[in-house]
Amino acid sequence: MPQPSTSGRGALADQAYTGQAEELILPEGFSEQTAELLEEFVHPHQHDARATEDTLTGEEWSDEDEREKMRNLPWWKRPTPWWLICALPFTAIAMASTLAPRIEVYTILACRLLRPDIYHDESLSVLDLTSTLAPTRGQLCAADPVVQAAVAKFAAAMSTSMGVLSCLTTGWWGAFSDRYGRNRVMGISLLGLLLTDFNFIFVLHYPDLVPGGYWFLLFGPLVEGSLGGFTGGVAAIHAYQADVTTGDNRSRIFSLGLGLMFTGIAIGPTLGSLLIRSTGHILSVFYGAMVVHVLYAILIWFILPQSLSLSYRLRARETYARRKRQGASERTDRLSVRALLLFKRLFSFLAPLAVFAPVIQEASNPLKKQKRDWNLTIIGAAYMITISVMGSYNYTFQYAAATFGWTSEILGYWLSLVGAARAVFLALILPVVIKLLKPEPIVIEIPQTASESTPLLSSSDTPRDVPTKKKELHSPAFDLGLTRVSVAIEAIAYTCMGLAPTALAFTVFGMVNSIGTAFSPAIQSATLALYMQRGNKESGKLFGALSVLQALGSQILGPSLYGFVYVKTVATYPRTIFFVSVITFVISSLLLACVRLPKTPFPNTAKAVNAEADPEEPDAESRGMNAGGRDSTLVEVDA
Repeated sequence: MPQPSTSGRGALADQAYTGQAEELILPEGFSEQTAELLEEFVHPHQHDARATEDTLTGEEWSDEDEREKMRNLPWWKRPTPWWLICALPFTAIAMASTLAPRIEVYTILACRLLRPDIYHDESLSVLDLTSTLAPTRGQLCAADPVVQAAVAKFAAAMSTSMGVLSCLTTGWWGAFSDRYGRNRVMGISLLGLLLTDFNFIFVLHYPDLVPGGYWFLLFGPLVEGSLGGFTGGVAAIHAYQADVTTGDNRSRIFSLGLGLMFTGIAIGPTLGSLLIRSTGHILSVFYGAMVVHVLYAILIWFILPQSLSLSYRLRARETYARRKRQGASERTDRLSVRALLLFKRLFSFLAPLAVFAPVIQEASNPLKKQKRDWNLTIIGAAYMITISVMGSYNYTFQYAAATFGWTSEILGYWLSLVGAARAVFLALILPVVIKLLKPEPIVIEIPQTASESTPLLSSSDTPRDVPTKKKELHSPAFDLGLTRVSVAIEAIAYTCMGLAPTALAFTVFGMVNSIGTAFSPAIQSATLALYMQRGNKESGKLFGALSVLQALGSQILGPSLYGFVYVKTVATYPRTIFFVSVITFVISSLLLACVRLPKTPFPNTAKAVNAEADPEEPDAESRGMNAGGRDSTLVEVDA
């Protein structure tokens, strides 16, 4: 049974990718180095070996006796990643199966309030309206511009409210999991999910009794976002898996878990459509999803063993209490200063974005004027702008239902087709393309550290050859080119989807758009290479910053922008939403065209090599550690 590793961290990779549910397939598989980067994201406090006592590492249990005790426990009490791996596909199916039906239910609720003339029989309840036996009324509602605008406003409010609260609270819940265990954070996030499910079904049964009508559905996402939301729950799952795996099996476990989750997301819409067809009722999908969530909550609350030892959690609480005391001693009674500190803490989730700040390039000729390197800044902006298109998905469903008369059942089949095309491209086609076209990396030899090759005390002081180890250096040119091509393909696909005259053409171009999904892994790989060319090696910070950009773009900026556009154009030209997406891709392409790679492929190679060969010499970021004795993390939380 896998046990927490006691070994230190290895070198981080030059290429990796982590993301959310829509982007969980790696173009080149899930390597061991990628797993280390994901672990670095999960445990963002671990960057300086000399700050060990202040580092919160679920991997390194200090008490050998406690580890031995864990090994001797019965299998049902031992922490292992298989507990969560077995549950992941079912939870992914439950989540994906409700995507299309949820939009149809929103449409029915809004139509019942705004267009009662469509439903002449006032005795009909919402449960009667969600039956699939008479879909004509539902299609009339979906095609009504007033109803579509109301649904777009409501969907934007739902997505944005949860996105904002998740950004503000995920970091706090991540630190909380260090002190009280991953299980508790997963259980708390599930409380928010179950409340959302219960509130959804309750409002459908009694829409006239709740204040605000169907707008009372916002109560669920507000509470769920405050409890960490989807991002907080996924972060806790990743942390649990990192706690109970070793360097030998971590990559396999992460790859298997993410693959099963993506499989569930791909087949979930089809299973939901089949359930609707067999029962004749849309709400059957939501009842089924709630049952899955209840079973998953029982697993988390009562069965899943704790991954962190009690001694580790106690040390984490002591460290947290000590930092709080230090913060309290530095506080002042001045109202302006206190307000500034509160503002800083409120927006502390934006702190990781500092890695994208431009830096001054070291000129080879001292007589030349120094220039700033804006590459990472430009790439970060392009990434957030492009990823914001994910916020248009709900309105794409609305457009398809209104234009082609699709029900939630047909939308489910369409989602599965698009998901299958994405999976085939990312898992089969893209790896072959990369294998054939990507140039070989440059291999250099760097000296090993004393701890890697020699004993601490040597009986001889005579000089001898220093052992070396090989390191691969990847140029970002290929990944940057793949990013530009992917954005261009997405622009073409969205243009064709907006002009598609038939449902078949819309489906075909939606599947062609899957080719553009190479954007996320390619741009993250290029960003990592450029980041390391600056001489940085703390890749966890970079991926944390990318996750913040993704949350801002896909959960806040995207839903707000595309919701506003759809509301304003649905009555006149609803296809506008696709052309706004095309404009977004054009802006991203222009930004990516401004990225200028250095003429020397690896200008800061010596700096990076020296930093790795001599870990006792802190780099610039290490010297910027706070008083707590650790690096700045993804989110600094003082509350």
